[in-house]
Amino acid sequence: MSIFAAMLVQTASIYGLKRSDYDGLLSRGWFRGNGIVYRSEVVCIDGDVFGIRNIRYPVGSFSMRRSHRKLFTANNKRFTVRIGTPHCDEQRENLYQELTHRFKAFVHESLNGLLLSPRTCVEFDTMEIAVYDGSELIAASYIDVGDRSMASILCIYSQKYKSYSLGIYTMLLEMDLAKRLGLDFYYPGYVLDQPSAFDYKLLLGPCEWLTWKQTWSQNTSDADPGKGEVIRTKLAMAETILKAAGYSPKRVIYPYYTLGHLLIERPDLVRVPSYLVIQTSVGVLAVSYDLQMDSYICFDLRPAQDLDFVQSLKLSNDYRQGDSYELNPLICTFFHRLRIDSFIEDLNHIISILKHADYLA
Repeated sequence: MSIFAAMLVQTASIYGLKRSDYDGLLSRGWFRGNGIVYRSEVVCIDGDVFGIRNIRYPVGSFSMRRSHRKLFTANNKRFTVRIGTPHCDEQRENLYQELTHRFKAFVHESLNGLLLSPRTCVEFDTMEIAVYDGSELIAASYIDVGDRSMASILCIYSQKYKSYSLGIYTMLLEMDLAKRLGLDFYYPGYVLDQPSAFDYKLLLGPCEWLTWKQTWSQNTSDADPGKGEVIRTKLAMAETILKAAGYSPKRVIYPYYTLGHLLIERPDLVRVPSYLVIQTSVGVLAVSYDLQMDSYICFDLRPAQDLDFVQSLKLSNDYRQGDSYELNPLICTFFHRLRIDSFIEDLNHIISILKHADYLA
């Protein structure tokens, strides 16, 4: 039985995925990753936890804004665009490495590792839209094409050509291709429940938002707010209670929470994306909020000794430079509920039990 109940990440094998199946997953907020398809409720970046808000654009009704039409026309005259099958070479790898400092969370060491991950027996196509200035590759975007949908996977571009808005330009090229292929929907990825660098995906025009009912709406107010706001609010309340009781809680963001959802055979892995650390008479304890149980919980924190493979993951600048992250996998050996109307009393009771059990954190 899992110590933490809330499933913030769902995963499935990409093996044998059909075009229509891929369309269906995209329509329910799933994405393609490194050899898997997954759905995530939250993301840990910029020193906090944010909810994911899924968006898409209906292709048939899409019309470029005047500024975008001007950019599209000018860049089409200035550059050469080639559409084909993805491959990795020195030019593409250099563009990828040039942009890795801007990526959030965990970073793939190479474009090859990200782009050409195992995709056994899948029916949907992955395509490349390459932009050249003469013989020089200056941008490349990668898309998956299903039966009726297109999903944007990655865009890389040269910083020397920043004035040409290549990120927006490649999105317009992707949408134009979706129109020519007669597709219904274009999925540019997700935005967050707070303003962020991801909001460039909203610049194309009116989009549709995935609701909590798993339907799509053109009204922003109908969008599923995600779980980020709930987690932030609940932890802020717990922090206030703990401070009033004389504790000095420290907020921790834990990106490795995803391991607990991916490695289902390991119910001891910590699965919450954020928690509060407090120093008690029995050592360090953690307090967090479990979404599915709708309850605060108290648990211990211990290093996961047998997950050395995670050290091969490259950390983004955001992770390496942030002071609120815990960047080592953790396990816990116990957890107890904390009732909101007797929060401190329950916490003191847990500490008392641990004292009698000679617990040493």
